[in-house]
Amino acid sequence: MAAVARYPDCTSCEAPCCRRQFMENDDGWFKLSDIRPIYREAGTDVHVVGWAHQPDGRQPMIACDAFDAKKLQCGIYGSRPEHCRTYDCRDDDPDEWQARAHCDLERHRRLERVRSRA
Repeated sequence: MAAVARYPDCTSCEAPCCRRQFMENDDGWFKLSDIRPIYREAGTDVHVVGWAHQPDGRQPMIACDAFDAKKLQCGIYGSRPEHCRTYDCRDDDPDEWQARAHCDLERHRRLERVRSRA
């Protein structure tokens, strides 16, 4: 049986944390009115890409407008919000919903093969 590396190869990361994220802290989930000022202060904005139902309302799933999908990089890296600086998808438990299936090296290799044929 082949050993699976604990940390994936991040060179082809699609940044799901920038493109599909929920924000929360110990007090609970953030509303869009909580999120938007954080990103505007950093020099960008966000848009809603989905919603989750919570007992006390709907929680927005957001995408950061600073993420450059062509270059696969952050456009405000130097001024990015604190939660972006501390988040690391490699720490997610693979059995939890937060786990990043996108951080699958074999998946990236398949995508690279498909892109090279185009």
